Amino acid sequence: MRHLEIGFVFAFCLSAQEPLTGDLLRLVRATTWHEGCPAAIEELRVLRVDYLDYAGHRESGTLIVNRQLAPEVKAIFRELYRHRFQIERMEPVENFGGNDERSMEANNTSAFNCRDITGQKGKFSNHSWGRAIDINPLTNPYVKGTRVLPEGGRAFLDRTVAHPGSVLKGSFAVRLFERHGWTWGGSWPDRQDYQHFEKKM
Repeated sequence: MRHLEIGFVFAFCLSAQEPLTGDLLRLVRATTWHEGCPAAIEELRVLRVDYLDYAGHRESGTLIVNRQLAPEVKAIFRELYRHRFQIERMEPVENFGGNDERSMEANNTSAFNCRDITGQKGKFSNHSWGRAIDINPLTNPYVKGTRVLPEGGRAFLDRTVAHPGSVLKGSFAVRLFERHGWTWGGSWPDRQDYQHFEKKM
């Protein structure tokens, strides 16, 4: 598992779901969680998730999600792994200082981040509850009009072409999440957030 250096490097070994503790808890408090966030720290859980990277190698990644969804998310990513769906990298967005743009540019799959909805200042994203996941955000960019995030995602705007890690209409990944009651941002009429899955309360 790859880590970016942000003052210190932490390592931890987790079972299916664990509360935030130690270095990771301190890092979350320093980067992605603050007073006023809609989800308390105690509502979050850390998952260790196996995935296939873009080279087809088995890796182990980390997601921080809402405790209510932790078993379900674990099951979904287990199915993605069995289906050999590829994920380039999966590490806490805290490793990027909580900066969503940096995480997207690195094609990093992540979940919890207490932040605004893109383009809607002052309105919490469902990531703030740990109830949304962004998968391969460079390969599956956010598109609204001429705006594309991350900028490098322009290379993947043709959604009829399947690249490693693509989330396409009618694909296994979309059907799997929808079967569990999640919404895919690629189906939104006013914008297309191809990386984004969420499950509201």
